[in-house]
Amino acid sequence: MMRLFVLLFVLLAGLRLPALVQPAGADQGLYAYVGQRILEGGLPYRDAWDQKPPGVHYAYAAMYGLWPDAAVIGATDLLVAVLTALALVALGRRLAGGRGAGEVAALIFLLLSNPAFTRLGGVRVRGQSEIFIGLAITLACLALWAGCQTRRDGHPARRGWVALAGALVGIAFLFKYNAAAYGLAMLVGALVLGGDVRTSTGERFLARAWPLAAGFLVPVAVLVAGFAAGGALDDLYHATITYNLFYSGETYGGWLAFVTYLFTFPVRHAWLDSFWWLGGLGAAALALGSVRDPARLVVPAWVAAACLSIAINGGRGLPQYFVQAGPALALAAGLLLAGAWRHAGPLGRAILCALVAVGLWRVTPFDKAFETTRHDLRMTLGQVSRDDYLARFGDLDAGDKYSALAMKQLADHLRSATRPDDHVLLFGFSPDALVQARRLSATRFFWSRPVIVGFEAGRAGYGVEGLLAELEATRPPVVVLQARDWDPDGPDSLTYFLGEPRLAGWLGEHYAPAPALGQFKLWTRRVEAGP
Repeated sequence: MMRLFVLLFVLLAGLRLPALVQPAGADQGLYAYVGQRILEGGLPYRDAWDQKPPGVHYAYAAMYGLWPDAAVIGATDLLVAVLTALALVALGRRLAGGRGAGEVAALIFLLLSNPAFTRLGGVRVRGQSEIFIGLAITLACLALWAGCQTRRDGHPARRGWVALAGALVGIAFLFKYNAAAYGLAMLVGALVLGGDVRTSTGERFLARAWPLAAGFLVPVAVLVAGFAAGGALDDLYHATITYNLFYSGETYGGWLAFVTYLFTFPVRHAWLDSFWWLGGLGAAALALGSVRDPARLVVPAWVAAACLSIAINGGRGLPQYFVQAGPALALAAGLLLAGAWRHAGPLGRAILCALVAVGLWRVTPFDKAFETTRHDLRMTLGQVSRDDYLARFGDLDAGDKYSALAMKQLADHLRSATRPDDHVLLFGFSPDALVQARRLSATRFFWSRPVIVGFEAGRAGYGVEGLLAELEATRPPVVVLQARDWDPDGPDSLTYFLGEPRLAGWLGEHYAPAPALGQFKLWTRRVEAGP
């Protein structure tokens, strides 16, 4: 059986290799741009403004520092998936007391978390903050388990393992602050996992809670110290806290709407997604079984924390939000299926396999994943041109808000029309064009949404006034305004810019229209007489 597991593990991981030829998604281009600025000595928010906490930006700085190509996104996504699956094997063996559950969980995770099942071949999902969060929390559960075991000499295991679990949750928090919800799952684990029987449950819990908290604070303190040294604490606060509270609040009409979404979206997903169906069944069964064995509550608590983290992120239902729940759902499903297999006879096992197969086939778009992988493989083998391949990722002629081919064409134009030390104003949501062209944005607001919604418009350095001040300083030779980038969430960047008198006046005074590139409308700076 072990040989079969290894074979399936390698096969499922290998199916993701062709995706290395995929372009960067819109979000991933954003992270990559900030990562490039970090590699050049800049600081997020002060030099390149984004709403995400800095963990993902520093991850992309490391990624692009090692391999400055969009292929590093797929490679990192694959590496993180493999590491997460291996951690699930180890965690499942410990929670189940032997082989089986961890191996099943790992295979379920590798199969059902493959981004090829999602739209646009998975470019929106690969390399998102949530994949790093999933790995960090899986490792945190492993560390917490180790810290709650009794040594052979009868004493509790070293609290360093518990502190490490807290630090890993802290690292997840640096990728997205809503990941702090996983601290609740860690506290449940600290309460129910085994330990020294010579102490009371309350004493054991308190002895584990403070190392968890201390470990969590270490990476957070390092973050705060680094931004304080760079004079960017204020920008960090407004970008990652003030803006995200506004962003999440846009999707809810109040606390009742938040609670309703929290308790209804897992049920909706269970009807539409086999990952949530299998994992939900497993979490429910483990929760019921925790009446006799409290340690079983760890995995349902992990699933619940993932749901809370997703809901805090907002009710938009973007696919990347749900990625973080993958490891917990896979482990819940693995524990359920392995346990059922052990206790079932030949007929019961046959029925179990049939039910799982039918359920997976009914709701899992295997045909979409097959087509995506086939096209990726054709590109890998050189059977299709790069432009024809990129045309699959967003419709250039229809003006889709994301078009990989349009971004490549824009990047090619920027390289030919500007010098390497020029600044470019790309007002929209296609930052990967700047990454590909290796050009600096004329403003730290290298994506337009914060300006469009008037975020902190009265504060120095923000809003239209802050944008204009930077543009007057950098004098970009090329201005690019993107159409249809924010539909249906309000005016697109082109409409907003031309409809804002101060921005339209600045553009008309200094620039002349140039031929458009799809949804990108271009202007070039007029030659102005000197004093």
